[in-house]
Amino acid sequence: MKKNKIRRLEMLVAALFIVFALLIMIGRLFRKEEPIEENTEEVSEPTIDYSKIDVISGKYYYEDENFSSSFGIDISEFQDEIDWKKVKEDGVEFVYLRIGRRGATTGLIYEDSKFAANYEGAKENGLKLGVYFFSQAKDEKEALEEAAWVREHLKGKEVDLPVVYDCEEVILEDEPSRLEGVEKEQLTANTIAFLEDMKKSGYDVMVYTYLYWADTFYDMEQIARYPIWFAQYDTEAPKLEWPVSIWQYSNQGTINGIKEPTDLNIMFIRKNDRSE
Repeated sequence: MKKNKIRRLEMLVAALFIVFALLIMIGRLFRKEEPIEENTEEVSEPTIDYSKIDVISGKYYYEDENFSSSFGIDISEFQDEIDWKKVKEDGVEFVYLRIGRRGATTGLIYEDSKFAANYEGAKENGLKLGVYFFSQAKDEKEALEEAAWVREHLKGKEVDLPVVYDCEEVILEDEPSRLEGVEKEQLTANTIAFLEDMKKSGYDVMVYTYLYWADTFYDMEQIARYPIWFAQYDTEAPKLEWPVSIWQYSNQGTINGIKEPTDLNIMFIRKNDRSE
């Protein structure tokens, strides 16, 4: 008799468990799920307010809660002999030197004839230094050849700033440039090939460009993944929709110690990125 009571009790407990499980399932079927609110608020990156640029004797300076700036120049053999002590005394903080170029017709690579002397002069006078290469690469193979050439010529040399890839349109009177007819997709691929190859060797990288080239010969959705050095003169602000790391705002600057007109640049520096 006692065994039968235990048996019935076990069956009752099992039945109640089944009913409870069914009620949970039914409740889930008819329960109205509350939508999960997503945080759609975008976190905006700080931007440069170009109206706040100060101009002192032709030199541009910038300061706000997020950015400071550095004044600099870029030069090549066209500036001829340079008195780097006077350049430093004139307030120049950084300099970009052209390390080399590819010929627009021959396709040969040449070292800038003043690079070695300019490198030594800038270093001796404590200027922050970077290099740029003027490219006329027709394909990715040539762009990688240029990157290898730059690496070889930087052996034993220290650079403080990103290595810059500078590809521009060259208009010749008597013959076509070797880049004539090269498509936008190819020029974009060439640029990325150079930059990525330099990055693999531990260098920071940057792209030099100007509005016509950016609009016509670059897929900027891809190029803008890299810092941009942008050239645009006689304007209150760069007319580029992507952030600019360096703005080359003049190609007719006057700098003590340099006889020829010189490119002037302002570098925008995030305050938390500045190394003291």
